[in-house]
Amino acid sequence: MNALTKTLAAAAMLLGSTAIAQAQEVVLKAVTYVHPTKVEDAVAIFNAWIDRVNEKAEGRMKIEVIGGPEVFPVNDQVKAVSRGLADITLTFTSHAPMVPEINSIGVSQITPAEERENGYLQLLDEAHNKIGIKVIGRTATDSGFYIFSKEPIDSLSDFQNVKIRSHSGYDDFFRALGANPIGMAISEIYGGLERSVVTAAPYNMFVYDLGIHEVVKYALADSFWPSHTTVTLMNLKKFEGLDPELQQILIDSQIEIEAEMEQIGGEMIAAERKRLEEAGMTFTNLPPEEAVEFRRLAAESRFDVLEEEIGPERTAQIRELITRD
Repeated sequence: MNALTKTLAAAAMLLGSTAIAQAQEVVLKAVTYVHPTKVEDAVAIFNAWIDRVNEKAEGRMKIEVIGGPEVFPVNDQVKAVSRGLADITLTFTSHAPMVPEINSIGVSQITPAEERENGYLQLLDEAHNKIGIKVIGRTATDSGFYIFSKEPIDSLSDFQNVKIRSHSGYDDFFRALGANPIGMAISEIYGGLERSVVTAAPYNMFVYDLGIHEVVKYALADSFWPSHTTVTLMNLKKFEGLDPELQQILIDSQIEIEAEMEQIGGEMIAAERKRLEEAGMTFTNLPPEEAVEFRRLAAESRFDVLEEEIGPERTAQIRELITRD
């Protein structure tokens, strides 16, 4: 074999080994319920998880975010993952009609680590397995939802007859407060407030990018559903088809991020509130006893819906797992 032949053979071997390595890399495609660059604690935590997974996988596996609602509408994202049209989604409770148990995630009073230890996460996972979904874990904790409004809310009586942006998950709670819930997508909140179709809207703290401070000047600082409702889900067959070591990287990275969630979220919420206040938004508070009742009504509205959907026994099981009272 002459020198040229040897060189060509070596090059062929190198190209072949590179091609094999590339062929072995698993690419997981992810979608998000908001644009993947939006300033929001759940998005930041999700992206941090992706970075950690990609680093640990060392070229054997990579998660790529292919977009948000422009790829699949929010309400269709879990179905898309279930059918294998995408592999992973950062979502919230929009798929509750398929998996009612997910409606309990926002009223959890325990930490993500405790949810793993006591079987609550396993319960959610098994419920999702029925639709071909693997639960990786939650993407926010100690966060919650706030009411942004055109008029200040200083007491529970201020909710009477207020037209408030809603969806099926909020409806019972807002009715219990005496408000009038009006169904509206996230993309419609700004316009709805601007035109006074609604005069109040719930959202997490991260509304600056939505321009909400331009159309309302008040926010109720007492949050509800404090553990938040966002979660990372994956196609079950895709997860089970991975090498066990790659499966473990996904889960271990999630557990590591869960330990950092409260700090990440807390710092981001404080920064966002400051940004909103500097833009002219005023935060109000309920009297302490009314704040307790506000959160109680929020939690009980979820448990009431769960009882109707999955029965008293299953609901009692979940309540026992996630409440401290």
